[in-house]
Amino acid sequence: MAKPPLSHYSPKFANKAWADDDGYISYFSSPYSSDIKKEPKGWKEWGRKRGLYTWAVENSLDNDLETDASVVYQKICSFNELNNDERIIWSQFLLSQLVRTPTYMAYENKACELFGITDKPKHDRVGCKECGDLNFVANRDWCLLLAHEDDYFVRSDNPVFQTGFIELPDTCLFYPLTPKLCFVACSMTEGWNAFTNKPNETIGYELDKGNAHFYNFHLAKAAGRSLIISPHHDGEMAERMYNDVLGIYPQPPFSLHVLDNNAQSPFESIRKIMSETDNKDYPDWQAMELEPFYQIKQS
Repeated sequence: MAKPPLSHYSPKFANKAWADDDGYISYFSSPYSSDIKKEPKGWKEWGRKRGLYTWAVENSLDNDLETDASVVYQKICSFNELNNDERIIWSQFLLSQLVRTPTYMAYENKACELFGITDKPKHDRVGCKECGDLNFVANRDWCLLLAHEDDYFVRSDNPVFQTGFIELPDTCLFYPLTPKLCFVACSMTEGWNAFTNKPNETIGYELDKGNAHFYNFHLAKAAGRSLIISPHHDGEMAERMYNDVLGIYPQPPFSLHVLDNNAQSPFESIRKIMSETDNKDYPDWQAMELEPFYQIKQS
């Protein structure tokens, strides 16, 4: 019998910027103890797990999404504005990244077990260009955060950090593109309509020294079990931070619930799914101290 695929839940093209000639440094929680350890990883060896998806899903991710998304990724990293079709591709890629990680799929499996769900999702892990949810990303304003020359961003095994339900205007999505550059789908002003809004051009912000580590704190905290850092950026500060916060509150699987008029009840259900899965009593979700990056439209 053929082996199941060695699935890259964080694609190689999007990870490579963190590697030098020998690869990355990976911080990870030991499966045999509660310790956080680190080790070198080759640039193709992180962000993968055997048997996470079927061959059909693996091939669809490659052929129907990542081939196009990798081109868009390079365009964003080169500070070029995207056209409407490219914004849709990038939005599809980000939402796919949210639902294809081991963390998300463990929570999804537990939800199916708790609620007796047997239906399989359409376009499994890949999504589609016609999905209405894409508007909640594509029609936000976007920005790019540039780390100070002395600072950097990390990448975790939950590569997208989502601060709340995608339907809410004050939700942000953060996705590090390179150790120096982070993409943000911005929070928006009250009354924002994802289906009619025409977003502004993408704006760049240069962060002050030390500010990137504020985002790294949240990125590391929301990891499942590991993150990668460029070998050039590893050191005492990284060891202190990631030993303390790695994976202490993994990325909540917000898309497991459709939001109604009250976000509290759906999130409480999500918190219980997480607690049941991880055998840990998670507190209420607090990500809103992150600065919202909405842009004020010019008159």
